[in-house]
Amino acid sequence: MIEENDDPDGHGVGPEFPGPAWSVRNEALRDAYSRIREREDIRFLFGAKLTGCQGSIGSFRLCLETRDEVIEETVGAVVLATETEAVPLFESYGLSEAGNAETLSRLENMLDPKTGDKEAALSLTRGDQIALLSGFAREGDPLSQRRILNCLHDLDEMGYRTYVYTRNLKVADDGLEELAKEDRQLGTVFFKLEEWPKISADGRQISHLDPVLECEVQLEPKLIVLEEELLPATANQRLARTLNIASGEDGFLQEENIHRLPVHTNRRGIFAVGSARDIMTPEQIRNDAAHAAIALKDDFQALQNSLFGSRTFIDEDKCCACLTCYRLCPHGAITVEDKPVISMLDCQACGLCASQCPQGAISIPDIPWQETKQSVAESLREGKETARSPRIIAYCCRNSAYDAGMAAQAFNRDLPSGLEIVEIPCAGSINHDLILSSLNEGADGLLILGCHFGACKSSQGNTYAQHASSRLGSILEEVGLSQERVRFRTLADNMDLEFARYTREMEENLHRLGRNPLA
Repeated sequence: MIEENDDPDGHGVGPEFPGPAWSVRNEALRDAYSRIREREDIRFLFGAKLTGCQGSIGSFRLCLETRDEVIEETVGAVVLATETEAVPLFESYGLSEAGNAETLSRLENMLDPKTGDKEAALSLTRGDQIALLSGFAREGDPLSQRRILNCLHDLDEMGYRTYVYTRNLKVADDGLEELAKEDRQLGTVFFKLEEWPKISADGRQISHLDPVLECEVQLEPKLIVLEEELLPATANQRLARTLNIASGEDGFLQEENIHRLPVHTNRRGIFAVGSARDIMTPEQIRNDAAHAAIALKDDFQALQNSLFGSRTFIDEDKCCACLTCYRLCPHGAITVEDKPVISMLDCQACGLCASQCPQGAISIPDIPWQETKQSVAESLREGKETARSPRIIAYCCRNSAYDAGMAAQAFNRDLPSGLEIVEIPCAGSINHDLILSSLNEGADGLLILGCHFGACKSSQGNTYAQHASSRLGSILEEVGLSQERVRFRTLADNMDLEFARYTREMEENLHRLGRNPLA
């Protein structure tokens, strides 16, 4: 276990929950951590920073730097569990940190049982008013809501009069609604407002227009507690570069792609859990840990299969070291020595490298293009003389459109009689040779069907497929065929109705264009 801070005593353990008081409220988490610390088969490195990573699943070679030394370790997998960072929002609320305003983390620290006298820490008198504000300067989340509700529980029991100003109560997590109900019963008053409350410059007065009473309600709190902005760890981008993984636009260590859920990254054997990939509650983080264990088992099973399976080959005589394959591989499976080298352990056989290689130097046995081309050709020849309807070949991504096509058949959707569905590993793996061969063998039209943009398992496979379709359209125009004979569309795996609609639209278009003159 690598921890970049120098705290060997584990304060702030489970740093996804800002403030040590928050971790105190999760005894199960703290107990689990204590048991782990006692195990001799787990090594802890505090004050260490990950600065290098080479290799593949089963044998990642990590470079770690501490203040005193550089350490090299070989590990089978990497699990990223960085923490969120709580940023004060005094400026957003027009308040000064020197006044009577405090952050939520600071309040948690004052309520921490380890501090001893909590009332002395608060410096308040029983019956004093305390206001907590959330959901105005930022969109709320269940984690922040749980932290607020837990603090309210303590404050109410200590005899303070508590008020919550919020835009939305985020209670979409186990037990949050019950916790909010308990706080109401203990005396907390919740103001759910559409507009910001008015806060005086010194923080001594808060007022808002009550929609029920139809008058202004004013409060004079002795303490104002402000929400915080929870941001991804600043180390995330450095870790993403070091590990060659894609991160989301929001800065978390998992790109927004349905195929990565729940804990995968674009590299096999590297996982993002908890606050490394989103703002999460304790229960969600525990679920992530379980998912990571299952995903790790699955990836090592895939590793074992790879050792005895087929490989991706680069013909060194054809390769001109243009590095196209290296730049576009979405899984970090290609490294460069004298020339590109493909790791059979990391390769997920999406076929992007082979389809984009300008020299045709890459072959993937798991993608039998010759067999596919031959099968399509034979199918087209068989019905060539008797075909009454346009012959349509739909090349479908196995991660989305193929399932949609199978569902359309199973549900007896209205599909063209001349349609043939062909499974391919990724829409981006389609190559011009296969498409031109299909047209030459008598196909009247071709559909290339892939994942929605932003949801491609190969990250940019659908983009490459769209470009290939556009380029091919220009080629067809030059040889006297309409570019409308080849179309690219995106689908999810549950869109059987749309699959039927796209294929019928293609059939209608081909009726207008007429039969393929090459047939």
